[in-house]
Amino acid sequence: MYPVLTIADEILKSAKMQGRSLTPMQLMKLVYIAHGWSLAVLNRDIFSDRTEAWKYGPIIPSLYQATKQFGRSPIGLDLIDENTPSGVDGEVGSFLEDVVAKYGHLSGIQLSNLTHLPGTPWHQVYEPNVSNKEISDHLIRQHYVAKLNEFRQNSTAASG
Repeated sequence: MYPVLTIADEILKSAKMQGRSLTPMQLMKLVYIAHGWSLAVLNRDIFSDRTEAWKYGPIIPSLYQATKQFGRSPIGLDLIDENTPSGVDGEVGSFLEDVVAKYGHLSGIQLSNLTHLPGTPWHQVYEPNVSNKEISDHLIRQHYVAKLNEFRQNSTAASG
C-alpha cells in the first residue's frame, strides 16, 4: 500500500508519457477509479488514505489539499521528473498505466459522471449537508467486483 500522493504522482507520470495533462478533478477521479479497480482486479488496496463522499463526488482529502492550488487548470506536469524511478512496484505501475490509457482521455465532468451514477459507492453514501462521510473500501470493492463480473459476463456472451 502506498501514500495516495505516490499513486497520484504515478498517474501524472503515465498521463505525461501518453501526451496528456490532467486537471485536479481528472486526477482525483482517476485515482479513485484506479483504487476501485485495484480492489477488484488486483485484490489489493493501492493506497491507505480515506475516501469521502463530498457534494461533487468521491474525494480523497489529502489529495484534494495537495492539488487545490491548481484550481481548474492542468497540474504542472513539468514538476514531475519522468526520469525519477517509480515509487510503486511493477504490477501497480503497469495497472495505473492501463487505467490512464482507458480513462485518461475523459474530461473531469465525464469522469465525475461515472462516479456519480446511481448505485455507485458515492451515490449510496452521499448525504447533502453531511461532510466527511467515509466511503468504505468494502463498498468500493463490492461495486468494482460487480462491474468486473458484468464485464466478464458480457465478454463471455459476446464470444460465445
